[in-house]
Formats: sequence, structure tokens, C-alpha cells
Amino acid sequence: MLWLCHVQNTGMSIGIGFVSICLSEHQCSPAGTVTVAQMAKLPSREAQLNAIKRVAMRNLDRTRRIMWFLEPHGLQLYRISANLIPLATHELTDGWAWWEDEDLGEIGAAIGTVAMAKGYRLSSHLPELCGLTADVDGLRWTEPYLEYHERLFTMLQLPEDTKIVMHLGGGYGDKERSLARATEALLSLSDWAKGCLVLENDDRVFTARDTLRVCQESGVAMVFDLHHHWCNQEEELSSELLSAIFATWRDRPPKVHLSSPRDAKHQRAHADYVDPAFVSGFVELARSLGSFDIMVEAKKKDLAALRLKDDLAAVLQD
Repeated sequence: MLWLCHVQNTGMSIGIGFVSICLSEHQCSPAGTVTVAQMAKLPSREAQLNAIKRVAMRNLDRTRRIMWFLEPHGLQLYRISANLIPLATHELTDGWAWWEDEDLGEIGAAIGTVAMAKGYRLSSHLPELCGLTADVDGLRWTEPYLEYHERLFTMLQLPEDTKIVMHLGGGYGDKERSLARATEALLSLSDWAKGCLVLENDDRVFTARDTLRVCQESGVAMVFDLHHHWCNQEEELSSELLSAIFATWRDRPPKVHLSSPRDAKHQRAHADYVDPAFVSGFVELARSLGSFDIMVEAKKKDLAALRLKDDLAAVLQD
């Protein structure tokens, strides 16, 4: 059943993708890592960097495999692992210009070549320790991770519209002040960072409306997470709110994150697959506004994306 491309004669299209690991393929996790404790057991710095490079090469090779997996399965979106180069922001790799390494650069360029040729819409996601709202050392982790991503995206020769998703951070007892700090922090970043960053509403502190406000004030795009909104909302989702969120996007279709609760006891946790009953009403609302992209965040990764594509096919047919 057709999911991507145009729906009937409306000209509206919906893209779908998954996060990082490809379960359909044998040994295809591009999120391999090494720990500082493991590196401490190696006899020399050279041995440490060689070990990190081996894992990085494996991560990049598996990402390249995934680039060839997407199109035949009707997938246009993909979130690359933020851990492609392990410990890249740790002092252990200080002085190693991994982004200039010829071996890494060769396989990285192959990833970008396929992504550009196929028109994939790619993204990454900063870890939870990154935020914009802390009063002291507010960008302590965010700036190094953004610097890492700029070097990574350049080495991979990724399309210019590749995005980096992040949450605002903590409320620190004063949500209004934290929102103001987030806007200030965003405006202080480089033009490259502001062009790549996308803010996401979270499931505990900052609602969709809160996040939208920062996006409108700073000029960055917003991704709407339905599951998070279900967990943390002060208002029902309306066409007006979703339309305003979609309007923050300029260089590619608006994007949403879809997942569903694992069970009644673990409502914030992602289920293995996406419950179509949980998302179908939202999909109907979103499609009334035009084209958009769906990033599936279920635990079963590509398997969940492919199942959702089939489960919701009827929703996309008039």
C-alpha cells in the first residue's frame, strides 16, 4: 500500500522514517560505542584512538548500508546516530582531528552522496544532558555537541537541510525565566546552529505551546511530539496550534514524532510499535494542513515504521 508520495489528487505527501538502528538488516546498529573505562585498560593513547576509530568506521559503514535500505522500503526520513564517532566530545579525544581522517572521510562522503541523490531528509538528536535553560553554564554540553555535529555533518557531506533536534532543558523552578533563557541562548548561537536546530516539546516540563513560543521568538523550527503532548499538555491540540508549529518550518516539510505509550503503568515509555488508534486522529488533523514528515520513535525502529505505514494506509485514502 502506498504511504509516501502524493495522496489521491491532493498533492499532499507524507514522509516516514525511523531512528538510528535498522533491525531488518543483520548487525546494523550504527550506535556502537566505547567507554572511558574500556579505554583506560588499553596500553597507550594510540591504542585508544585506534579502538575508537574502529568503532567509528563500523558505525559509518552501517549508516551507509541504511542509506541503501531506505528507498526500496518507501522511507524518506532517517535519524542518524549522534554517537557515530564515540567519545568525540570527551577530553580523551582532544587533539585528534577525526573529521580530517581520510578513512572516516571516505566512508562519510559515501553517506552524503546517497542522501543527496535520494533526497533523504536526515536529522540527529542531542542527548538529554544538552539544554538551553540552565542559569549557570547553560550551554556547557550543548556547544561541544553542536561543534561535533557541525564537523560530523561536514565530513559526511550531508544535505544543508539536515536537522538537529533537542529539548529545551529543565524548568529550574521558574518556567518563565527558563523559557527566556532558552531564547537568549538560541540567539547567541552561530547561524549554522540556528539553521540546524529544531526544538521539541517534552513530556514533563515544556508543553507544545511553551516550545512554540521559543521557536517563534528565536526563528528556529519546532518538531511536534504527539506522545509527549499527550503526557504533558495544558490545552487540547488544535488546528491553530499545529498550524503555527508547522509554520516554523521553511526549508523542508514540517516534522512530527510519533510513538505510543508502552502500557498503562509506563505511559511515558515508548511501545515497541505505534498504536494506530493512538495516532490516527492526529494524522487526519495534520494532513488537513498539508504535507508533513513522520519520525517513528517506537522501540522496534524500522519495523515499527514499516508497520505504521501499512496500518495507516487507509487513513491516507479518501
